Amino acid sequence: MSAPRPNIRLALALFALSLPCPAQQSPDQLYKDATAAYERGDISQAISLYQQVVQLRPDSIEARTDLGVALVHQGRYAEAITQYNEALKRDPNNLTVRLDLALAWYKQGAFEKAAAELQTLHQQQPENRQALYLLADCYLRLGKNSDAVALLTPIHQADPDDLTVDYALGTALIREGQIAQGEQVIDRILKKGDSAEANLLLGEAQFAFGDYKTAALTLRKAIDLNPKIPEAWSLYGQTLLHNEDAPGAKQAFLRALQLDPDDYQANLHLGSLLRSEGKPDEAAPYVQRAWQLRPSAPESRFQLAAVEAATGKLEQARQRFEQLERDWPDFLEVHVQLAALYARMNLKPESERERAAVLKLNEKARKGAPTPTP
Repeated sequence: MSAPRPNIRLALALFALSLPCPAQQSPDQLYKDATAAYERGDISQAISLYQQVVQLRPDSIEARTDLGVALVHQGRYAEAITQYNEALKRDPNNLTVRLDLALAWYKQGAFEKAAAELQTLHQQQPENRQALYLLADCYLRLGKNSDAVALLTPIHQADPDDLTVDYALGTALIREGQIAQGEQVIDRILKKGDSAEANLLLGEAQFAFGDYKTAALTLRKAIDLNPKIPEAWSLYGQTLLHNEDAPGAKQAFLRALQLDPDDYQANLHLGSLLRSEGKPDEAAPYVQRAWQLRPSAPESRFQLAAVEAATGKLEQARQRFEQLERDWPDFLEVHVQLAALYARMNLKPESERERAAVLKLNEKARKGAPTPTP
């Protein structure tokens, strides 16, 4: 008989078991190593080590917060938000974590959620200027100009030398239609020097008055002084549209979005321009982003429905237009779009009804009654 062949796998396994096991690092040492990795710029290693700490110590607020910060550094906002929420479950009154959570929502472009966190933080810590500035910016991005005015007016009165507050308040007042009050704030800023921000505010006031040629010159000056202000490029694009320079407007909107992909007006108007040029597929991502930023705004809802109609999503477009018609019965362009859409869907009675509504609204406008437009 031949000798039995040795079981090599079993032998290797027994040999491995005989070796001394490496000592597992303590959570404290892992945390120190993670912090060191983050500080030297090795973010991936820091995340891996912080995750190990969290597994060993799930109630560690510091580890979860630092893990969230590292995840934000890599743009992994959803994972960071999970960590911040877990930390807040364990310490609901931790204002540092709440600010970090608000910043993660803000960087993700979820301004409604960021504002909700910042409102809580501002109530509990009204002296925190970072939270104040971020909350005011969220309100402006969401078109909640009256909320921004209410937030900033008492702070402006108590501290008129805070230029950040002055600029945000002036912007909110002008957008809210309180031009005279906005000009008072502009004058205060202008007295402190000829800055890009002051010219942007002045250009916005001129735009609100309908003086588009002067506004274009003022905004161009603001851009020349500081070409890195996305709001200046966005508003400059809108003035160029009113001055019938669509190619220039398109370039201005693209520049605004390079600086700030979440600029609502730039997304909305660039999408609208591309749609009007017969490029609905190119328009779609810009219109979709505008709608995500302000889902209740009639103009973003209109543009989204129009792109859906242009890309063959007829039933989706129909539902969206019909809801918009119920919410804004005098919105002329909605009736125009619905008349064409119903015709494409072979719904002749509905199309005729919308054509009659268009004629009625045109007659109303001819007699001097304004109708809303996107």
